[in-house]
Amino acid sequence: MVVKSVLAGLCLAGLSSVALAQNAQPYGKGFDNWNFSRTKEQSGVTNCRAFRRVGGRDDIMAMRTDGYSYLSVRAEGRNGKFPNSIIVPLREPANGMQWDNTIAADGKRMWVALPPAAIEIIASKGGYSMLLGGSEDRDDVNLGKSAPAAWKRVKECVVDSGG
Repeated sequence: MVVKSVLAGLCLAGLSSVALAQNAQPYGKGFDNWNFSRTKEQSGVTNCRAFRRVGGRDDIMAMRTDGYSYLSVRAEGRNGKFPNSIIVPLREPANGMQWDNTIAADGKRMWVALPPAAIEIIASKGGYSMLLGGSEDRDDVNLGKSAPAAWKRVKECVVDSGG
């Protein structure tokens, strides 16, 4: 049952990137290459995002008012689901902190659902690495020194939007 809800959420996250381009509204002033938006989705849920484009990357940290949160990057041609993937914070001391999850990609975007507390840790470490299950593929995502402030703004957006 949990797997089905995670996979359904992953599909919603992918669809949400389409919504970003269609009816996103800015949320506050951007800083350090981070910009913010919120999108009222068809279900009535609001999706709050921090996004930035640096060095050809498109990084997103997001949370919806229903508590669903995720990270997303360009898929760079990757497509499908990658079960047994591992997400680890950058610059993490060797204490074994990692999240095992399914990463999904649609050719344009790649995303992974994580608890808000996990994204908070990742933001505090300035980024994360994704090791795609069933492959030798790895993607390192540097979110920069302002990632904690960007994640804080996402959480403020969720509260302001009724979450």
